[in-house]
Amino acid sequence: MSQVNFQKFLSKKDVSVLLENMLTLMSDSIYIENTEGKILVGRNITENKERFPVEVFGEVIGWVVGNSNALSVSSLLSYLVKQEVEKQSLAIELLVRYQEIDLFHELATQITASLNLQELGQLVIEKVGTSVECSCGAVLLLEKQTGKLYTLSSIGQIDELESLVILDENLIDHLTQLDKGQIVNDVDADPRWLGQNQVICSFICVPLKTKEEIIGVIALGSQSRMIYTNDELKIMHIFAAHTAIAIEKALLYQQSLETAKQAQSQAQELQQTLYRLKQTQSQLVQTEKMSSLGEMVAGIAHEINNPVNFIHGNLRYANNYTEDLLKLLHMYQQQYPQPIAKIQQQIEDIDLDFLVDDLRQLLSSMQIGVNRIKEIVYSLRNFSHLDKQEMKSVNIQAGLESTLMILGHRLKASETREEIQVIQEYAQLPLVECHIGQLNQVFMNILSNAIDALEGLGTHDHQNSANTQVLSTKSPQIRILTQVVDQNWVAICIADNGPGMKEEVLKQLYDPFFSTKELGKGTGLGMAISHQIIQEKHGGMLKCVSQIGQGTEFWIYIPIKSSANARPEGSLAALPQAQ
Repeated sequence: MSQVNFQKFLSKKDVSVLLENMLTLMSDSIYIENTEGKILVGRNITENKERFPVEVFGEVIGWVVGNSNALSVSSLLSYLVKQEVEKQSLAIELLVRYQEIDLFHELATQITASLNLQELGQLVIEKVGTSVECSCGAVLLLEKQTGKLYTLSSIGQIDELESLVILDENLIDHLTQLDKGQIVNDVDADPRWLGQNQVICSFICVPLKTKEEIIGVIALGSQSRMIYTNDELKIMHIFAAHTAIAIEKALLYQQSLETAKQAQSQAQELQQTLYRLKQTQSQLVQTEKMSSLGEMVAGIAHEINNPVNFIHGNLRYANNYTEDLLKLLHMYQQQYPQPIAKIQQQIEDIDLDFLVDDLRQLLSSMQIGVNRIKEIVYSLRNFSHLDKQEMKSVNIQAGLESTLMILGHRLKASETREEIQVIQEYAQLPLVECHIGQLNQVFMNILSNAIDALEGLGTHDHQNSANTQVLSTKSPQIRILTQVVDQNWVAICIADNGPGMKEEVLKQLYDPFFSTKELGKGTGLGMAISHQIIQEKHGGMLKCVSQIGQGTEFWIYIPIKSSANARPEGSLAALPQAQ
């Protein structure tokens, strides 16, 4: 239980005022003392009074001494102190969660920036070792040819730890089958190592898993008996998720370097090979960054969701309790319409009528705020959905809504322009079989750069951007239209009234690394990747219509079923366009 200073709690202004008012109204000799008998509120006028405990979770922290009315005071104080303890506990939990989020964000940033496998492994094991108590630890990778584990990086004396992990030939198979980590709090009692007189008493181990396979493990051991819990296992799983992605990226980077070295021996093909390598490497880094970001956003959304649900669930009770207390106050006012001068003065000082009205509005505003947070968390979780290999039938308009929710802050008015108006004209679409996470990435690319176009900047990443057809000469607008083209196809149009694009820009729109933005502000990969996602991953079509001064439209054509090979009925030029 959280420790509460009872005397300090009673001295809080709202509590002391409440007690003063109650004791005055009761007109009884009631006083409050701590467990050591020290009087904290009131004074002992007469002896032989009854004593009523102030309890929190079964622990007595003080006494209310007086007649039968003292029981009501002790019950109220017990309830108020319990609320204070729960509030402190929630604050501590939120602080811990935010500290974990900061730690994981820092780790994700550092490992994403590293392409050196040894440095990456050492960074990870040192971070894990400071987060979970241990005597030693190691990142071990699986060698595909031999099926054996080897140590990539370590902390402490790991000889005994290696004997536990490496010599247990069935551990990887065990982790593969369970698809989760393993805790052994008593190695001596485990039949796999029975009678081996291990120096390591406890250890915890989680797999490093990519989308397709286990590539290694992170293991921690302790020479003293530990009671590792699911909380430590959860922390290590999050570390492992980021680490696996980073290691896979580093391995791919090493492979690309080896490919580059081999290509140097081919003089005639050197330029073309280096260009392909650069393109592949950059796209891989971009894809892995999106995957890391998606996992981190999903983790943050999950961690925020728990305390928000707690607050959301308790707001209803807080509102009911407030109304009950206000009803009780109203009854007191009816029974004692002429309060004593001191109470009347306090009523005027706190402006009681305003306080009652404002309290209800405050609780209502808190409810609205919590609902808003829940909506944002839902959109984050929906947008950060990580695709599996198979396609799923989903509502793609929900993906558009999630993307708009995430970009909401960029749509608001700024110093250089007024608020961007979003016009949504959604048709009744069927569920579409697609990789929704990849499709959301396309929506994000086009909408983000449509906003860039409406900022009125001198240059824009048109190759990354949806600079769209003029909708209004008065204010910046983005228009989103969806429609059913025929029985096999649907279309999405995203248009804005930005400056439009020149013909020579349109011709290079989907070329990798082509950008009209300033150096460092555009990678030149956004529309190239979007084009690949739509045409290669989904068998769809991506069409752009733009003129200088007339804005730009992007039309996305997606087959309803992935097996639909036929093109939409009629030519693309004959399809309905945004007005």
